[in-house]
Amino acid sequence: MVGESAIPPQIGLTSVSGDTHNEADLIDKIPPVTLTQHFIECYEAFVFREFDKTRDCAEKFISLQSLTMDSGSAMFARILETKDKKKKWIARGAESKVLIEKLAVLASTWNFQNKTLLLQAEEQFCARNFEAAEKLYDDAILSSKKHKFVNEEALANELAGHFYLDTGRKDKSLRYFSQAEEKYREWGAVAKANFCEWLTMDI
Repeated sequence: MVGESAIPPQIGLTSVSGDTHNEADLIDKIPPVTLTQHFIECYEAFVFREFDKTRDCAEKFISLQSLTMDSGSAMFARILETKDKKKKWIARGAESKVLIEKLAVLASTWNFQNKTLLLQAEEQFCARNFEAAEKLYDDAILSSKKHKFVNEEALANELAGHFYLDTGRKDKSLRYFSQAEEKYREWGAVAKANFCEWLTMDI
């Protein structure tokens, strides 16, 4: 999110038992590390709108773990190209949404309300229920702000911007992309903020 990392891959790591490992070995051989790696790759590809990579990483993530909100964000139809694939990924996105809705009720409203609203907004966008989607995007942004999730406030603004852009309302999309840029900078995601700035200049 910030840009190119100056930290090289870790080689020759020593465990408590005295065994030596490389970073790549840990990613391939330890399931929680593998799961985390796929999650990070999926999230990064999604926020930079590299949807082919997003789908590949999400498939790997799903094969190791039940659906979550973060993989679900990438699963709705507008990132797919063919009708059959859209049906599959809409179903997965709906499953993810239901899971997060339950967590918002049973576990923590503070942690999961904004995520629920954002998934609901994306679902309504895919279903072409634009009036409902508009309200849900705004609700997701407000919930993220209230609960102090700056990164998710940025993401909700950005997705709302793409919603308005894709539905032919360029002027309205500019406001959301500008807010997304501001929040990504506040979070420290300079590369992502620059991407949103480029979007506002290109519209």
